[in-house]
Amino acid sequence: MRAQGYNTQGMDRYKAGDLPRALSYFEQALVVARSIEDEDAIAATRLNLAMVHLGMGQQDEGLKQLDLVMDERRLAFSADRRAEAALRRAMAVQASDPAGAGQALDRAGVLCGNSCAVRGKVLNLKAWLALNAGKPAEGLRFAQQAQGALAKDDALEKANALRLQSSAHIALKAPAAALPLLQEALKIDKAAGASGKIHQDLLLLGQASADQPALATDYQTRARDVAMAAGNGAGSGKEPTSLSARLP
Repeated sequence: MRAQGYNTQGMDRYKAGDLPRALSYFEQALVVARSIEDEDAIAATRLNLAMVHLGMGQQDEGLKQLDLVMDERRLAFSADRRAEAALRRAMAVQASDPAGAGQALDRAGVLCGNSCAVRGKVLNLKAWLALNAGKPAEGLRFAQQAQGALAKDDALEKANALRLQSSAHIALKAPAAALPLLQEALKIDKAAGASGKIHQDLLLLGQASADQPALATDYQTRARDVAMAAGNGAGSGKEPTSLSARLP
């Protein structure tokens, strides 16, 4: 209970942007969890510590915490916890080391098997990496698999899968297939109040509507308005060449 309390307080501080305090609470949680060798609490707390270290720009320490979950041999961490650590490692290094990210995702996939809590997210990131590597057909396949693997209540991740499929369809010169998927993603993201995702949906809708210039311009204008209202100056400029270059 003490470890859970520290983790809860740490998460509250993390969400508030107070990373040093969050780190302190998570470190206290780890001490308590280790004192009674609570395997799941230790793994969960190391994942939290990695999140904070990465948020503070301390990548080496963040990756170390993830590796301590993936590679622990003395304690019985669950496959789900190890798979989540592998997924987070892939996310942390995908920009600087795509090959390393791919290896981490492969490991997460092996740990997941046919079912685990993060399987859909693993497949979504595989789709994103495939799109970034110029392999839209492969990206489409992974994103479709991700949609089927996600929990029914994981709405935002479902929207990610829909957006990735749409990016693949656009790259494959089949924009008409992207439109209904993007409309569904936009509906989900609006319900969640996710401005950044709404911005991406609208930009992709503009790309998918290129054969209707007036409609495409409307979508681009709406995307710019959303970005400006959300304070995203970078997103208020011209449309990017490919949204597949962004994390889902």
